[in-house]
Parts: sequence; C-alpha cells; structure tokens
Amino acid sequence: MKVLSLSLLEEQIFSIYTSLNISHPSQICHNELIDLTANKFHIRVYYFDEASEANNLGGIYRIFLNENQTKQQIWQDFAHELGHILRHEGYQWSMEEPFREYQEWQAENFAHHFCVPTFMLDRLDLPRLRCEAVWLIASLFNVETTFANDRLEKWLRNRATCYLADSYK
Repeated sequence: MKVLSLSLLEEQIFSIYTSLNISHPSQICHNELIDLTANKFHIRVYYFDEASEANNLGGIYRIFLNENQTKQQIWQDFAHELGHILRHEGYQWSMEEPFREYQEWQAENFAHHFCVPTFMLDRLDLPRLRCEAVWLIASLFNVETTFANDRLEKWLRNRATCYLADSYK
C-alpha cells in the first residue's frame, strides 16, 4: 500500500505524539497522556461533575472534565477540549451559531484524529469486516465503538479520495 501524505492536522498530531515519544497505540494510557499533553501545553486539568469544557482565564488554559463518565468518554472529551485550545481563540458563546457549530465540528474532528492518530491507523492491518475493524480500533485506542466507527469512516473516506486523486495524475 502506498504511504499517503498527512494533512496539516495529521502533521500537528504526529508532531505532538513524537514530542511525547509515543508511536504506538499500546503507549496511549489515558491518564498519563492527559497529564503529559497538559504539561506540554501548560494546561491545567480539573475533574468535576459538570459538562466538560475548556477556558482561558488570565492567560491560563484550563480543561474541566466530567469525572462521571467512562475513561473513554473522558479521553475523548479531553481531546475535544484540547482541539478548542490549540485551534480557537475567544469566547465561543458570544459567536454566531454557524461559527460556533463550525468550531465544534473542528474540535470533534481534532478529537477523532488525536485519539486515533492517522500515522498509527495507517500502520494497522485492519480486518475486512467493518464491525471487526471498529472493534479493533476501539480496543487498541481505548475509545468508544461509536467513536471508532466515526474515525474509521473519516479514514476510509480520506483514503478513497486520495486514491481517486492519485489515479487521475
């Protein structure tokens, strides 16, 4: 299989993982990786019993994670909120609805790529049956199956697009 180039988002995530010396799904331990990533970007992380969110008060970034969720949901929420911190500025709730929805889409896209990095996904020998591939991704990356399914869909769509573009060269 031909190795495809990474998008800017995928390159950013590859760079983050490389700087943390993480190159394989077995190295992704949620609590440790949350701490490592938060330290890298000088983010304070708090666990509480409300909906997860990120903010910047006085130049200090904070991520608040709902502690009443599964480990997978907490990890996915952390990645989503990290996406807001790394990619967005300003107070989201003062924005027009379409722009706020766009930022939510971007943060969720970041979360999918951060929790299941393309450079790791590209190395896997995925089963032919989709349900088995989803289960493998969910197991290896310790994410929910619905999250794994969405990530697999994005990855497959990107590969199909790259393949079509390559065939017209």
